[in-house]
Parts: sequence; structure tokens; C-alpha cells
Amino acid sequence: MKKRYSAATYIILGLALIGVASKALTLIIPILVFGVIFLLYKFPPSTWRKPGSSGRDSSSASSSSRTQGKRTRNATFRVIDGNKGSSDEPPKYH
Repeated sequence: MKKRYSAATYIILGLALIGVASKALTLIIPILVFGVIFLLYKFPPSTWRKPGSSGRDSSSASSSSRTQGKRTRNATFRVIDGNKGSSDEPPKYH
């Protein structure tokens, strides 16, 4: 049966692993910060709430009170004639 790797290969891989681990210790805080920022970007805190939970959401409270018997009447719009004058005329005062 043939060996897969020689002893020198294991020594080189071990030293490379030690080198990467020592660099990773100095970079662990920036990696964690960027990871947290990425997770907050991907999953914002507004989506953490459960859909059925009722909190102090004013929009759901106001919409439920509107539908409980209070009906609004559509406003009738009308044009009020102003006294501004024609836009072709020069201004009265400078």
C-alpha cells in the first residue's frame, strides 16, 4: 500500500495551518464585525418579529378602529375661483 503524502508534506501543511491560525487571531474581530453587519443587512431587525404577535403598532390599531363602524364620507371637490389674474400679464408689483 502506498502512502498518500510524505512526512515533509505533513510538516509544511502543519506550519501553514499554524501561520493561518496566527493571522486569523488578529483578524477575528474585523471578521466578526463584518459578519454581524452582513447578517443585519440580510435579515434586518424589523423582520425578527413574529407575524402573529401584537405589539404597540399604531397602524394596526388605527386601521382596526376605522373598520369598527366609523365610516368616512368621500369629499366633494370643487374649484374655487381665485383673483390671481392671467399668467400672460406682467406682475403688478416688482
